[in-house]
Amino acid sequence: MVFKIRRPALSRRHVLRGLGGAAIGLPLLDAMRSPSRARAAGTDCPQRLIIMYSPNGTIADSFWPSQVNSETDFQLSPILSPLEQHKQDLLIVGGVDYLSAVAANENDSSPGDAHQKGTGHCLTATALLPGNFTGDGGLSAGWAGGISVDQEVANAIGQGTPFPSLELGVAVQGASVRSRISYRAAGQPLPPQNSPYAAYARLFGDSLGDPAEIAKRTSRRHAVLDTVADDYTQLRSKLGGEDRDKLDNHLSGINAIRQRLDSSVITFEGSCQPLDQGEPIDVNDVSNMPLVGGLQMDLIANAFACDLTRVATLMWSNSTAGHVLSFVDPEIKEGHHTIAHKGDQDTVKIAQNVKINTWYASQMAGMIERLKAMPEGDGTVFDNTMIVWVNEQNRGNNHDRRDVPYVIAGSAGGALNTGRYLNFDGDIGHNRMLVSILNAMGVDTDTFGDPQFGTGPLSGLT
Repeated sequence: MVFKIRRPALSRRHVLRGLGGAAIGLPLLDAMRSPSRARAAGTDCPQRLIIMYSPNGTIADSFWPSQVNSETDFQLSPILSPLEQHKQDLLIVGGVDYLSAVAANENDSSPGDAHQKGTGHCLTATALLPGNFTGDGGLSAGWAGGISVDQEVANAIGQGTPFPSLELGVAVQGASVRSRISYRAAGQPLPPQNSPYAAYARLFGDSLGDPAEIAKRTSRRHAVLDTVADDYTQLRSKLGGEDRDKLDNHLSGINAIRQRLDSSVITFEGSCQPLDQGEPIDVNDVSNMPLVGGLQMDLIANAFACDLTRVATLMWSNSTAGHVLSFVDPEIKEGHHTIAHKGDQDTVKIAQNVKINTWYASQMAGMIERLKAMPEGDGTVFDNTMIVWVNEQNRGNNHDRRDVPYVIAGSAGGALNTGRYLNFDGDIGHNRMLVSILNAMGVDTDTFGDPQFGTGPLSGLT
């Protein structure tokens, strides 16, 4: 599938009019085409990554596969049953621990309570920074102490697209370490956008509306950025070597801005089409989570189809949120966090928690189905995508962060061998799981996060 990006021809005589009326030419534009974009328009299909987060742990007995005869011969659990038709596309990984969030001894004094650590560590595998976010038991923490795996991937594959990554949320509340999973670097969280309408305007705004008005708007933008002048050579010849470098670097920056603006105007065709988001709904109303989540997943699929980004995170709610998910079952009257804290003897609440986690699995199935419906090359967009479902912990009622639940869907263009359930022996840091994700996405590394908790990829995933 080829998605055409409307790019006005860039002449070597284009210039930027600077302060004082000086006109500075841009002679290097032809050498600044994006190789990543060229690949997307050619025969090679780009890899893509989606990370989906759900909070408060799961119910182990209802999550892990049963009747396991081999890594390819097993029965999906009740929670994973919505994924049955996609079983051959799944890679279920057990026996992996958040060792960075549960230090090897009982004297762990690193910042944060259980929920802060679970959420802040899940994609970073790095200790939280000290800070003033109040946690349980008088504990506190700041933001995560390192880059998240999605941003590491975005640094590698996302720089040739208009948006290196896309961070979306569904009813994510607050601004603390419990409500952030994506980090550009230590202490630099990327907030998820809860509104699919705002996210859509950000992604597609320059491409929506009357084509004549879009062309006029583009022309006006170019008039601001570019003029024609003949004195570039004369100006540059008067500068010393250091000043020439400064000028060239400045012009490179201006051209990067120009390319980003130009590439935000796309031609809708094939699977790349405008979205009909219907009448606006209240994105902060918890009862609207299914509708908002559906719109966010539509947005991710379309952003992939239009090659606006290749990396996305979708955060369903946040750690310790008190959302009452009665849309899953009218009998649910308490918040998910409260239900997750009920003891194993409370069979009614355990059953409700199973239903909640099963609903999250159905949302993952919906994301898979959206991508499978989009042709690309000889297959679909899904064939070149990896979706990773993560949680902040294993069990909610004891904050266990060992044997955390992982479900991967898709092979990222054949990098992963799917249709399998791999159960490791435990005491294996999820650092290695994140290294495996990076390797599958083409990032050559043996370490991620804090290496004292593990190096190298997990064996057998690729």
